[in-house]
Amino acid sequence: MHIVIDAHLAVKEIDGVSRYLNGLLTELPKIDSSVQYTILSLPREKSCLPEEIFSHAQVNRFEFDLMGPTPRQHFITHRLLKKLKADVYHHPQFDLPWRIKTPSVVTIHDLKYIEHPEFLDKRSRLKSIYIRKSLQHSLRASNQIIAVSQNTLNDLENRFDFDIEKASVIHHGSNPKPQFNPEQQNGAFETLSDFVLFVGTRRPHKNIEGLIRALAILRKKHQLKLDLVIAGKAYSDYNRPEKLAKELAVEPYVHFFDFVPDEKLPELYNSAKVLALPSFYEGFGLPLLKSMAHGMPVVGSNVSSIPEVVGVPVVCSPVGVNAEIVTDGQVVICQTPRMSGLKSCRF
Repeated sequence: MHIVIDAHLAVKEIDGVSRYLNGLLTELPKIDSSVQYTILSLPREKSCLPEEIFSHAQVNRFEFDLMGPTPRQHFITHRLLKKLKADVYHHPQFDLPWRIKTPSVVTIHDLKYIEHPEFLDKRSRLKSIYIRKSLQHSLRASNQIIAVSQNTLNDLENRFDFDIEKASVIHHGSNPKPQFNPEQQNGAFETLSDFVLFVGTRRPHKNIEGLIRALAILRKKHQLKLDLVIAGKAYSDYNRPEKLAKELAVEPYVHFFDFVPDEKLPELYNSAKVLALPSFYEGFGLPLLKSMAHGMPVVGSNVSSIPEVVGVPVVCSPVGVNAEIVTDGQVVICQTPRMSGLKSCRF
């Protein structure tokens, strides 16, 4: 059996899909040594994939310099799969390349731009069309569909016509024993004391503005000496969170870290009082899982996949995030001890 896995989305500045690929490719070769894998990856200097993945005798790398979801893949991939004599092709994104004859598996992470087109830039009308057409093609042409949450699968079923019998929900996972040495806690975050943590790319659907408003209320009305750490790279020209922090006079207490490498994230998870993810939509919400693995209390929205992931911690409406994070978040921030691990996780 020869499986080709497309990992050209595993970029150096790691994001959600990159983490998915990183975890999948690290563990998959350990399951059955008789299966041969070819990983279509970016050149080494652009890829986040660890070299240990390719230390397995049955794993080969094929450098594939193709950045991001792009129509170019529709003209390249089918010929490449024929050349590699693949038995199965796994495409970890919504846009399965056209003209694929090889049996294929697709992973669908979310439908944020289908469920919430308002989060697309007005200049991105073509992107919206591309996403919808690509999703419909992927759902019909693939042999198997992986949805990373039941919520994502429900959204797919509500929006598209496809054979639901070929779809499965496979949740993300997390290392149950994250590696962290408190004695090494001396990086860029050492000057911060009590802070709320947000991890993720700074996109409009993440509702960071609601989180900043909640911080302003906590500091001014409730006199809580609390900071907010936003750990995630900026998105395009979206800079409303920075402007809002200045408008509300909480700029000194909101710390934007454009990109935090994975080796530094455990320091944040172990230092924060609580992780907040008040998103309007999530396909999964991996930072919530990572936080609970570190025993950190979490506050999340009561929409999309978030209740499915966190079980029964504090949840709030993303629309009423100001009042509800203040009301319920005070309890979490002030009274909730750290857990011993993934006790609150639903699965």
